[in-house]
Amino acid sequence: MKIEGETIKQIANTSFQAVFRTTMETPGFIHLVFSKKEITPYQFRSIMIDLKKELSKLSVSKFNKKLSYHWLVRFDQQVTTPFHVDNAADQSILMLGYEPSAIKSELHIADYYTYANEALEAPEDYFNNFSPVFKDNENVLLPFISKLKLVNMDNYSILIINNSSPKRDVDTLGVFHKALIINKDLNKNRIVNSMVLNVVSRDQVTEDEQRENSFLNTNLISK
Repeated sequence: MKIEGETIKQIANTSFQAVFRTTMETPGFIHLVFSKKEITPYQFRSIMIDLKKELSKLSVSKFNKKLSYHWLVRFDQQVTTPFHVDNAADQSILMLGYEPSAIKSELHIADYYTYANEALEAPEDYFNNFSPVFKDNENVLLPFISKLKLVNMDNYSILIINNSSPKRDVDTLGVFHKALIINKDLNKNRIVNSMVLNVVSRDQVTEDEQRENSFLNTNLISK
């Protein structure tokens, strides 16, 4: 979806419905596109933080649990990955913020819940033995994959993904994701701003504000 005049609160409400899913009727992710002409890198990271705060409020209202940073980094990513969920709490949300880049790439989402329930005879066995990295032939996931072209020179974009694993005490349904680099060029940058957000007790003590200030003002790009 492209953002045209919507407030952060409106974007967060739409994103929450898509990402914090409790059934397979919603996708478990959302793709947001922002014009390069409208914002700076600092403002882009501010949008990500504001979205995190609004999503946390909605999570408290719905599940009585807030969002807290597992990590909060900027890095130059030009490596194709397998389908996976990132290492975090059993219930977590991944927010990826892509800055304009000449490096062509895609992000693929695979709905492992729908795959297990529609393609396997014993989905519960799959969930009970769930691996955070999909190691089988990826062709079996093809009917359950969404492919997104994320990075170009004209737009910033944010992808919010349900990164949860299928545990019994998890409220929402996760998905796999996979980065596909089409034209790797280490002389250029493909900067990704990455947040992994654990869904935790609303009473848990966190240091999110300090980490946000560092993220907003950093010039560091990890490799």
